[in-house]
Amino acid sequence: MESNSNAGSFIEEEIDLHHYWLVISRRKWGIIALAVLVTALTALIVFSMTPYYKASAALLIEPQQPKLPSIEDLYGLAGKDKQYYLTQLEVLKSRKLAEMVIDKLDLEHQPEFVPDPEAVSYNPLAWVRRWLALNASSAHQGEIDEAAVARENLVLGFQDRLNASLVKDTHVIKLDFEAESPALAAKVANALANAYIEDQLASRVAMTKQATGWMEQRLKVLKKNLELSEQALQSYKEKNNLIDVKGVNTLTANEVDALTAKMVDARARYSELRKRYGSMHPKLIAARSELQAAERDLAAGKARIQRIGRKAVKLREYQRQVDSNRALYDTFLARLKEASQTVDLHAANARLVDPAVPPVKPFKPKKGLILALAFFASLMLGVLLAFLYEALDKTIKSSEDIEDKLGLPLLGILPLFKSSRKNRGSDPATSLDQLDASYAESVRTIRTGLVLSNLDNPHKVILVTSSVPGEGKSTVSLNLAMAMGKMERVLLIGADLRRPSLGRALGLDKGKAGLTDILVETAEFKQCFHHLDHADIDVLLCGQIPPNPLEMLSSKRFAALLGVLEKNYDRIIIDSPPLQAVSDSLVLSRYAKAVVYVVEADKTHEKAIRGGIKQLQQQQAPLVGLVLNKVDVAKAAKYGYSYGGYYDHYGYSGGEKA
Repeated sequence: MESNSNAGSFIEEEIDLHHYWLVISRRKWGIIALAVLVTALTALIVFSMTPYYKASAALLIEPQQPKLPSIEDLYGLAGKDKQYYLTQLEVLKSRKLAEMVIDKLDLEHQPEFVPDPEAVSYNPLAWVRRWLALNASSAHQGEIDEAAVARENLVLGFQDRLNASLVKDTHVIKLDFEAESPALAAKVANALANAYIEDQLASRVAMTKQATGWMEQRLKVLKKNLELSEQALQSYKEKNNLIDVKGVNTLTANEVDALTAKMVDARARYSELRKRYGSMHPKLIAARSELQAAERDLAAGKARIQRIGRKAVKLREYQRQVDSNRALYDTFLARLKEASQTVDLHAANARLVDPAVPPVKPFKPKKGLILALAFFASLMLGVLLAFLYEALDKTIKSSEDIEDKLGLPLLGILPLFKSSRKNRGSDPATSLDQLDASYAESVRTIRTGLVLSNLDNPHKVILVTSSVPGEGKSTVSLNLAMAMGKMERVLLIGADLRRPSLGRALGLDKGKAGLTDILVETAEFKQCFHHLDHADIDVLLCGQIPPNPLEMLSSKRFAALLGVLEKNYDRIIIDSPPLQAVSDSLVLSRYAKAVVYVVEADKTHEKAIRGGIKQLQQQQAPLVGLVLNKVDVAKAAKYGYSYGGYYDHYGYSGGEKA
């Protein structure tokens, strides 16, 4: 089952692709004409354009600068940083460099840089940009002089012609400049590269001088801070009589050690005497006094050490401040001397590695590419328009359209012949056998379809109608009557009482009596019928055009007349008015046993046909099928439409063609 489904989808896809090809094939000459026209117009525009030449110069920006390492902090450059190179690109495209080159090369007086109010810029975006820039300041036109406006246009035009790009995975920047003159393009590219190098040198010298000046001012402040810190240190020493804090600390520590040993000895002696003597013994009292004196001396020594320690901490604080100020001062002094030595060191971070040369061929317009794109684009546009026209075209073109879109059976098709009235089958002296073979066989096919549609109860009254005038229903009625006249007694009635065309098709006079004369009894019955000897059929024309056709066709007299005629003829074919014009055909459909609907190929809109069919279906008219008339078979064959099964298999399609 799955394989069958896949096969079905593949067939549908093939059918769709074939349909697309047929659509393109039908409109191929229009598509080609559009492509040729657009390409020709594009060629006129392209060959009238001024050619522009592009010169390129290569600028190498060094990632590491040839300068003393200590100066790098002053410049703040990061040679390996991607943002640095992107910044240099913007510098190269800056207004400052543009004006430097303009002034150096005197571009203000170059003919191609002189603004022409009547000229259209080659670059539309640049034109819009300049237009917006000028109109944005329109409110202040009184404050802007013409020289400033001209200068602004000159700078903007220069920047529009310039392009700077970083070559991938390198430190090389490519400078491209476009100009009408090859020599001028190369000169500007080289001048811009040199202007960038000069600007970098000037900026480095300025930065170094600025840094040196700042360091000199800062050095004065640091020197003053150092002097103040040294004075504070010296004052503190003098105030606290501090000469050598380290020596004093050592001496005091030795004294404490001696006093501690003395106290230990006194305590030992006191303990030994207390064991021997009583509390009031003179030796014990003397030992106690000695111990107390040793403890007091030790406490006094410790207090003296603490006072000296606090002074030492404060002294070290003053000393650290002096050392810090001296180190900072020495550092800035060294940097100042280095910066002073590099003020006159002119070392640029860029160099011109590949100077621009005048180009030989123009850069734009690329005439061949533009013409190829124009042809291809217009070709695609033509294809899109063809599909759009196909989607909007709701006319019926083939038998497939009738069966698929309308869902009704097709009785047959009638080919279109443009050579003569004889080929159209409308000459009253021409029988069906004398018509074109393919046309005659088509009429017989329609006749056979009508006969076979109801063998048990033959369609005695056949109504022929259409959607709009001019679809050939009168011709179809006449030829169908002649085809049936070979086997039966046939009457052809011209029931179009508003715009009768059957008499004109038969070459009969307009004053001939007919249907209306019978109904109003202004002529005898026999005078109104006309026999065509070559076709062996009788014809009842319209007669005098009445003021009220609808009332006449819906009258009882017409119904009675039709009943009488049915008894005398085997087939009655009624040529009726179009359905979209009047409602006469709807009235006549009540008397008909079969209704034949004529559709003109490649002209009648599908909506009009659906409207007419809907009207007949609402009246429950016996619609047996449609006839596709005026089919250009030769054209349809080229476009892939097939009408096999209607007359081709009889072998007549190879007959006479228009």
